[in-house]
Amino acid sequence: MNAKIKSILAGAVLGAVIYHVAAFFILGYTAAIVLPDSIANWAAENSAHFPVMFMWDLLVIQLLGIGILSALATYLMSRTKSFDWLYLAIGFVSVDIILSLASLLALPTLKYVSVANFIGWSPHFIVVFLCVFIAARLGSKKPTV
Repeated sequence: MNAKIKSILAGAVLGAVIYHVAAFFILGYTAAIVLPDSIANWAAENSAHFPVMFMWDLLVIQLLGIGILSALATYLMSRTKSFDWLYLAIGFVSVDIILSLASLLALPTLKYVSVANFIGWSPHFIVVFLCVFIAARLGSKKPTV
């Protein structure tokens, strides 16, 4: 089998496993980390509630919940096996996006979907994309040029 296809398939399987582990076991705990009251009051006074909540979701909930786990798994996979780092990361991110959108567009919740839902999911995509691609590149065995 072609090395690129192996890398995409390995990334897809890894992405599906990490997505389910994070979604069902870890993200609930990181979502329970409360935004400090002083920051919330400052955001309310300065009409900065949305940017503050976006950054809190990005840096605390998603980065701690799925970002570190996906980066560690991708780094170890690209370090221990001879996969092409770019295709490994593409497979991981593709499956993560498909699973995330499938859960967002599931039939029971479809009547509640709005543009705000997609904006609310963007920290997840940003964190997963950056963590996976950076970790896969750092873990690759190819020399940097």
